[in-house]
Amino acid sequence: MIIAIDFGGTNIKIGLVDEGKMLAQTHLPSYSERGLRARLVVVEQEIYTLLQRQNAALPGCSGIGIATPGIVDTTRRTILSINNKYADAVGFDFEKWAQETFALPLLIENDARAALLGEVHYGIARGAKDAVLLTFGTGIGTSAMMNGQVIRGKHFQAGILGGHFSTDINGNVCNCGNKGCLEAQAGHWALSYAVKRHPDYLHSELSKLGILGYGDIIHAAHNKDVAGIDVLDELVAHWSAGIVNMIHAYDPEIVILSGGLMKSQQFLLAALYDNVNRMSWTPWGEVEIAVASDPDASVLLGLSSLFDSTDNGSVH
Repeated sequence: MIIAIDFGGTNIKIGLVDEGKMLAQTHLPSYSERGLRARLVVVEQEIYTLLQRQNAALPGCSGIGIATPGIVDTTRRTILSINNKYADAVGFDFEKWAQETFALPLLIENDARAALLGEVHYGIARGAKDAVLLTFGTGIGTSAMMNGQVIRGKHFQAGILGGHFSTDINGNVCNCGNKGCLEAQAGHWALSYAVKRHPDYLHSELSKLGILGYGDIIHAAHNKDVAGIDVLDELVAHWSAGIVNMIHAYDPEIVILSGGLMKSQQFLLAALYDNVNRMSWTPWGEVEIAVASDPDASVLLGLSSLFDSTDNGSVH
C-alpha cells in the first residue's frame, strides 16, 4: 500500500492505493496561491485520518507518491519550475519531508504523466504502448508514452508542455512567456478573456456570471446564446489543434482526454473526433480518442504504478 498525493491547482487529492486498487480517498482545497508549505500540515493530518479510517498504520505503507503540476526532476525528487501554483514548491526537499514526517521513501512525478500511467495500467488505455494524454483542469496538462515508456527527456520537459504548443502565433500572452499557447487560448483560466472580447458579450447570459467555467460556456451554447456558441466553436478549434499537435509529435495509438472538461463530453467528443481525424496526418488510420476512465483517481493510481515498476524516474 502507498500514500498517493495529487497537488492540483484547485484540489489536493489524497489516496491509499494498493496494487492499483483505491482503498480510501479524500480531497481538500489546494489554495495553491498560499504556497505548498502552508498546506503540508493539513495534508499530513488528512493522511493520518485516512489511515485511521482504513485501520492501517504507517509501517504497512511502502512509500509516498506525489504528483504536481510543472517540470519535475524525478531523479532528485524535486520541482524545477511551476507556473502560478505553489510558488514556494520549487526546490522543496520532498524526500526529506517524507522521511522526517512519515519515515517513508518517496517518488514524485508530473501530474499529467501520473494520470497517463494510471490510465495505461488500470484504465481506458490498459495495455497501450504508445499513448498521449491531455487533461483540462485549471490549465491544460499533457503527457506522452512511446514504446511503453513514459517520456521525460534530458530536462524532464518531454511530453508535458503540449499545453504550451502555440495554436495562434498572434494570440494571448501565456504565463509561460510564449504567445498563443493552447492553454492561453483555451484553458480554464483564459475563458473570461475569450468571452469578454466577443462583440455580443454584453447581451450574453455569460456577462451575468462571475468566474467562468467550461460548463458555463457549453450551457450558454446549448441555450443558443450567440457568444456562447461562437466561443465554444473557437475553443473546440483550439482543443482540436492541440490534440493534433500531440499526435504529430508523439505518434500515439490512443489519445486520452481527462479533467473537468470531460464532464461535458457528450457535447464535445463528436466535434473533436471529426476535427482531429480531418486535420491529422496519419496515413495508417484514425487515432482512437477516449475519455479517461476515472479522472478523479487516475493520477493517484498512476503514482501507485511507479512503485510497481522499474520506470520510476529514469530519463527517457
